[in-house]
Amino acid sequence: MLTRTAIYEGTVREGREDEFFRRVRDELEPFWRRFPGVTAVRVQRLVSKDADARPIAMILEMDFPDQAALDACLASPIRPESHAATEAVMRMFEGRFYHLVSEGRTLPLGESGSVQGA
Repeated sequence: MLTRTAIYEGTVREGREDEFFRRVRDELEPFWRRFPGVTAVRVQRLVSKDADARPIAMILEMDFPDQAALDACLASPIRPESHAATEAVMRMFEGRFYHLVSEGRTLPLGESGSVQGA
């Protein structure tokens, strides 16, 4: 499985947080759900962080079964529409966003709820 992660590094303009996240939910999430090949979408709004952490307002993760599915998503005609909608919402955001692609695995939990082998 591959995960394409968008890191929204920066801050939402003062007093616009609720509007920003409402518009993410109402205007952007429908695009993200429509991308071909996506098997899961996670939108994460930070609630706390270490004192020395970079300012991250939001993290978007989209899972794909393989590189071919991710490539199909990136070539999709939905992508330019999604990008245009994202630019409109980002007017309430001071910072940048960038993408990472990672390959991950889930560690099985033991009977006690702890990670096996730990």
